[in-house]
Amino acid sequence: MTKMENGEGCQRRLVAVSNRLPVRIIEQGGGYSVLPGAGGLVTALAPVLRDRGGLWIGWSGSMFDSSHYGLLKEASNKAGYGLIPVPLDYEDINSYYYGFSNEIIWPLFHDLQTRCRFKPRYWYRYLEVNKKFANCIRRHASPGDYVWVHDYHLMHVAFFMTALGLRQPKGFFLHIPFPPVDIFIKLPWRRNVLEALLNYDLLGFQTMRDKRNFLNSLSMLLPGVKVRRRGVISDVSFDGRTVRVGAFPIGIDYKSFTMDSSSTEVAEAAWYLHEALPDRQIILGVDRLDYTKGIPERLYSFSDALDRFPELRNRVSFVQVVVPS
Repeated sequence: MTKMENGEGCQRRLVAVSNRLPVRIIEQGGGYSVLPGAGGLVTALAPVLRDRGGLWIGWSGSMFDSSHYGLLKEASNKAGYGLIPVPLDYEDINSYYYGFSNEIIWPLFHDLQTRCRFKPRYWYRYLEVNKKFANCIRRHASPGDYVWVHDYHLMHVAFFMTALGLRQPKGFFLHIPFPPVDIFIKLPWRRNVLEALLNYDLLGFQTMRDKRNFLNSLSMLLPGVKVRRRGVISDVSFDGRTVRVGAFPIGIDYKSFTMDSSSTEVAEAAWYLHEALPDRQIILGVDRLDYTKGIPERLYSFSDALDRFPELRNRVSFVQVVVPS
């Protein structure tokens, strides 16, 4: 089937599921405001739903309040697709998000094991929150929808969808690297994660290396798994199911960035920048504030370049834009 069609040839409704919605709700002036979200996932996925419609299920980024429903309904009308919140409480945010996702999976998958904190309560809360997402899918998704789950926060959603008897086709895309088996094996719950991921129908990774690392982990850690590697797409057979695994490098909305870059607002901002730094070459960095981005090392490298090559002084300026994490 092409273009995610159902058996009748009609296009399936897409239900995107991620830790965060493409908007965030913040407390401001005694009330709440809706602001656009940031990050690579929003940049890549929002144009897909904007162009074809559907639902986006995720956390609003704050402690939930009943007034959020009205704000998100208004934001849905502007976005062109539905925004469905998954309410999280303080312990969810602390143990599932800051704990398991950001203190275990994020550093481990980026080969920074010394930053990991393998606390069992993080793991159990991670499962509870993934179950909350699966229940939200049960309430809002139709039988003919395609459920597309994103990133390391929600690797167990398909496991709980299966437990709930949900039969919608479901895919998963990992937006961060998948580590080699000698790193992945340090995760105490490694087999649980692999078995949960095999509840999806399609697994997508950024690069062929990520895909290869995942398949190697399956072969070494799950007895009975059968892997048939055939180029970009591989088939994995396990426990009576066959799962497709592929490498699908994700991109950005090029047209949107091109239009923004030629806008009057951007042209004026560039003019002011060149006026403030005349006759200089400008090196620009734009990153999220995170230890994996190498921002301190970048600043040190620029300083070292100015020390070693004095002729660069007063001729080159380094501008670093940092988006809060």
